[in-house]
Amino acid sequence: MANQTRVVLDEAERPKAEQILEQTGIKTFSQLFSIFLVNYGDHLVGALKATPCAPPPPVVMPSTSPTELPTIQPSQAVRQKPFKPMAGL
Repeated sequence: MANQTRVVLDEAERPKAEQILEQTGIKTFSQLFSIFLVNYGDHLVGALKATPCAPPPPVVMPSTSPTELPTIQPSQAVRQKPFKPMAGL
């Protein structure tokens, strides 16, 4: 017989665990925990041991007064060539 360890599931987390059981077909909380441990354990350890880094600085938008709306500047006018019919048609 294999050694067993019991895990206590906080009552607040039980609805989420039951939802996962329903959606996945996993039969017991023990199976659910084992699957999490095997599939995501290394990722969890890596994420918890990762060196925290500062978030990127916020993007600073140029300030404009509330009444001043941005405008689109038209590009320089393109001089169109006059239409010339094709000869020989």
